[in-house]
Amino acid sequence: MRSASFGARCTIYFMNSIHSIPIRILVTGSRGKSSLVRLLSAALVSFGLNVRGRITGVLPRELLPGDGILSPLKETLLLRSGPASVEEMRWWLSTLPRGTDAVVMENSAVAPELQALAFRWLQPCCTVLTNVRPDHEEVWGRGEENAASALCSGIGDPGGMTCPEHPVVLPRSVAEKQCVQRLLSAQHCRLLPCGEGNAFKETHLALVQEVCRLFGFDERQSRAAAAALPPDVADFAFFREGDGVLAAAFSANDTESTEQLFVSTGWSREETTLLFNARKDRVRRFRSFLPWIRSFPWKKVCVTGGRPLFLSSPAVYSPLLDAPSLAGFIRSTGRVFGCGNVAGTPLEYLESKFLQFRERQDGVS
Repeated sequence: MRSASFGARCTIYFMNSIHSIPIRILVTGSRGKSSLVRLLSAALVSFGLNVRGRITGVLPRELLPGDGILSPLKETLLLRSGPASVEEMRWWLSTLPRGTDAVVMENSAVAPELQALAFRWLQPCCTVLTNVRPDHEEVWGRGEENAASALCSGIGDPGGMTCPEHPVVLPRSVAEKQCVQRLLSAQHCRLLPCGEGNAFKETHLALVQEVCRLFGFDERQSRAAAAALPPDVADFAFFREGDGVLAAAFSANDTESTEQLFVSTGWSREETTLLFNARKDRVRRFRSFLPWIRSFPWKKVCVTGGRPLFLSSPAVYSPLLDAPSLAGFIRSTGRVFGCGNVAGTPLEYLESKFLQFRERQDGVS
């Protein structure tokens, strides 16, 4: 009995501590969560707030106010002692210091039955739903409706008692999907659609504006602060190696996003080698990409990383064991479009380029 009473007191203290933070934002969706947490944190920091942000992704980090315009955010790597777990979110929330004005947290849960934990622990003032694109088919099932069902189950309150009319900021195209409307209505949520741009960052900036407007902050200042944030390690970017160039779209883990990014390059597919980085724990992702891959006349299709059990035509396996081997592949290949997963060798390569970029920035400042 004493143990149960102590646990109840701890839970009450934890919830009271969370409610003492006036701005609490949860970010969820199939993709783009980490990028949006960074942009929102930078926007809120520009108003002089003591902000804490948390992203998961391939490099889990805590975001704090930085030391100036060139470094608006300080990003601290969160080291894990074991495999990733949703409990990391509750632990991190328990570490927030007194005087925190705003917290922006990415929902790191994948399994549908775990989606609601982030909402329960953070008790957000608003939630941002980036998109409901198909992903994690191993646990969500195939198709957009299954993705929407998994993601929307973690937003709001089915009973409507603890958070009636919970505001959900989302792109207009997502808000117009009937499955999203039906699911979030059942969770007693209020949809706040915002405009979209042709590029992902334009849509993310529109989401930042709408969230800041909801909290009464200047929309122009919030957009400008977010737009000025230096790129993240896995953001879409070009990297030249000799006569070759890599368009790094490894973080685009669905075909719709990947296709939009490829089109933005302006490249001819016949002159482009597609490099798909596979992961052994994402076996269905390569299968989901195959129809898209086969729809176009690529110069060549290469797969690296975790070798799929059945490597279907037209793909060939190209083992790239480290960053220098990937750099050599780019030099000898020409135009390379990387996609699939940002992990392993591509992540090592991007981290090395990101470090070089930061060193140049520090030299300029």
